[in-house]
Amino acid sequence: MDPVELLRRRSARFYDYARIAFDNGDYDMTVFMCEQAAQLYTKSLLLRMLGFTPRGHRIRELLGVLLKALERLGRVELSQEIARFNDVNGDALRLLEEAYTSSRCPSGVYGRMLSEL
Repeated sequence: MDPVELLRRRSARFYDYARIAFDNGDYDMTVFMCEQAAQLYTKSLLLRMLGFTPRGHRIRELLGVLLKALERLGRVELSQEIARFNDVNGDALRLLEEAYTSSRCPSGVYGRMLSEL
């Protein structure tokens, strides 16, 4: 299977499982799986565009790499759209990053309201 498609399928599965976890009231797992879905999908875009995926997992960093790659390809409008997305959704993106980290080093518990972001 094509590696880009593999990452996209994994991303979709994480998102599907996040919805199930949300419906079951398991909000910690909901947020973690949403982070994984976003991370893998962004990496699939980077793999398709750059031919490799950068090391790291921080979604805001990955989106920054994507933004710069789009600028280099002359896709300025699309890169500006991603910049606006980062600005508008900064709190939610930080929450996703925190969920990834705290899944390995428990520091808090997420409730329904935060998992709906």
